[in-house]
Amino acid sequence: MEVRTLSGVELCRTLSVAAIAIMGGIPLTAQTRPATFDKQISPLLAKYCAGCHGGSSPRADVRLEFANEEAARKMASTDGSFWSLVETELSTNEMPPANARLKPTDDERNQLVAWIHDKMLASNQAPDPGPFMVHRLNNRQYANSIRQLLYLPADYNAAADFPPDERGDGFDNNAGTLTISPLLIENYLAAVEKATVAALALDPKAAPQAKDATLASKNKLNEPSADFKVDFADRQQKIRLNIEVFAPRAFRRPVSKEEIDGLMKFAALSFAHAGESYDQATGLAIRAALMSPEFLFRMERDPHPDGAGKVFEITEYQLASRLSYFLWNTMPDDELYIAARDNKLRATLDEQIARMLKDPKSLSLTTDFLGQWLEIRGMQQVTNTPKPLLAAMQGETEHFFDYIVRNDRSIMEFLDSDYTFVNEELAKLYGIPGIAGDEFQKVQVDRSERGGIFTQASFLALTSKPLGDSRRTSPVLRGKWILENILNQPVPPPPPNVPELNFDTNKELKGTVRQIFEQHRADPNCATCHARMDPYGFALENYDGYGAWRTQDNHVDVDPSGEINGKKFQTPVQFRALMAERKDDFRRALVTKIFSYAMGRGIQPYDRPSIDAICAAVKADGDRFSSIVASVAKSYPFQHARGLKGQLPEDTASTIWYDPVPDKPLVAPPTDPNRTTPNNPTGRATTAGTASTSGPTPATASGGTVIKKQ
Repeated sequence: MEVRTLSGVELCRTLSVAAIAIMGGIPLTAQTRPATFDKQISPLLAKYCAGCHGGSSPRADVRLEFANEEAARKMASTDGSFWSLVETELSTNEMPPANARLKPTDDERNQLVAWIHDKMLASNQAPDPGPFMVHRLNNRQYANSIRQLLYLPADYNAAADFPPDERGDGFDNNAGTLTISPLLIENYLAAVEKATVAALALDPKAAPQAKDATLASKNKLNEPSADFKVDFADRQQKIRLNIEVFAPRAFRRPVSKEEIDGLMKFAALSFAHAGESYDQATGLAIRAALMSPEFLFRMERDPHPDGAGKVFEITEYQLASRLSYFLWNTMPDDELYIAARDNKLRATLDEQIARMLKDPKSLSLTTDFLGQWLEIRGMQQVTNTPKPLLAAMQGETEHFFDYIVRNDRSIMEFLDSDYTFVNEELAKLYGIPGIAGDEFQKVQVDRSERGGIFTQASFLALTSKPLGDSRRTSPVLRGKWILENILNQPVPPPPPNVPELNFDTNKELKGTVRQIFEQHRADPNCATCHARMDPYGFALENYDGYGAWRTQDNHVDVDPSGEINGKKFQTPVQFRALMAERKDDFRRALVTKIFSYAMGRGIQPYDRPSIDAICAAVKADGDRFSSIVASVAKSYPFQHARGLKGQLPEDTASTIWYDPVPDKPLVAPPTDPNRTTPNNPTGRATTAGTASTSGPTPATASGGTVIKKQ
């Protein structure tokens, strides 16, 4: 069997973690025009920015002093996220900071943003899907695919003992961090052996069965050859019928006769050297397929390479895999494969997406995308909180998100809503009467206290530090979480010389948490960042460390007032209303997160036009969740790939290929190649339209569709 592991694995190792997500800016008015650098932009940067971001030690290592526009453009080429972050700080009025002596006028601010947008970020180049990337199946994708391929129970986890996947840009499906190691290879070997034993009901300790024994297992893996009668001369053909069906599904694409031949060598070795049974030989061939890079990696090769590494439209089979691992975190099902086989997937993309979002497998969007986007996959690590309560907190947010997905609701309900989901455990915390049992129920909420993600206990507890019985809050962590997860505005780490707040858990606090943090941010080194983060956290001080409503903190009335971007609020209701006004910011943040998750990589500057177009389409469609999914799936980067430089057409003489699904249901039993007929006097198998050969050849009745290579 030909081994093609090294190129994919080595490439996977060398992929770098991409830049952080690009942020959107304020809308440009019709009067806003790009300015010239020397006459307009340079003076503005010198007046409002260079005081902090100039000299030998610019604050936060962000230098905004440039000799000319070319020097500014060079910064864009060396750091793809630099100008995106500067634009975000300006367009959201975060910079210059609130305590700055000089602040630009709205016209000056718009002028700076327009220049960054048009000169530093805009690209006149052709759309770019990004460099060639190899996506290793992450642990969850691997486990789901193994379970689906081998028809194993829903609770079977082939990756249970694997080392955890590293995250890149917030997600564990990032190609740049999905490297491979000797330890992982060992895990793969052990996992596929264990899985095939379970799937084929093999007992690895039992003595080998007789070579002419019939297949004992009734597993679906053996269905293609169920009615095939054998004798000593053609016993491998029975196994081949199974592999012809299995391999294309495992590789998620049509498979050539030569590839089947390679896998069958393992079955032959099992027979010849180990004297194993049919099921054991079948299992060994299946294990070989599951150890192939064609299964372990998603490698989107150019079907017509010329060695130049050009951009190409991905095949419908590749599109099926992209879509399936995006929405289901597992391999495509038969309906996707059939649409790809018939070249109808692109034409029916909207219908397929609607079907996939309704399918129970779309729960992976909740457990995997939402869990990492809002970081609630780590709820069970929250300290000093009862485990049932933590599960209830996580369950509320998961049910809330799943409800929006399955009912195609507006994503703006994240910012504020009149409903949520609670069970008895959480209802007690919230003070909601009439709820009993562990099942989650949709309930109307008191809008003066609850509404949207900001008032859900999962976020409120995750971003607090409940020590002992104090259920103390952390306004800074809450504010940082909102900025980074809801608005996609990264917050820089604190300066190294700034000490952390130290709370003595054995002494009662003097004053409220807000008062203590306000004393901390009086330090000039802390003021800038805290002035940005703290108002979001202070707005939620009516919620204790578990997320329960309160009106006092340490026997003092809670003060949830604040000011964000020049807009003041006095209550949590007013804060939620202010956040609900930031639809453009939230839409772009969520689109960027979903786009990164769907592509399996970080956002790059050349993605900006695609993200702009997706945001516009989603806004026009009423901000429905399905609009984001459909717009991402139809985007240029999702539909295209860059070929591997140096890749040339394969030299293969194969004219027989097998699809992952048959072209017709498996109704008639497979043809016995040894049975003589008037049309087949030799008793040798033949393939329609193909000359008879001296050895066994694949047959259409086996379930694999034979395709003539064009």
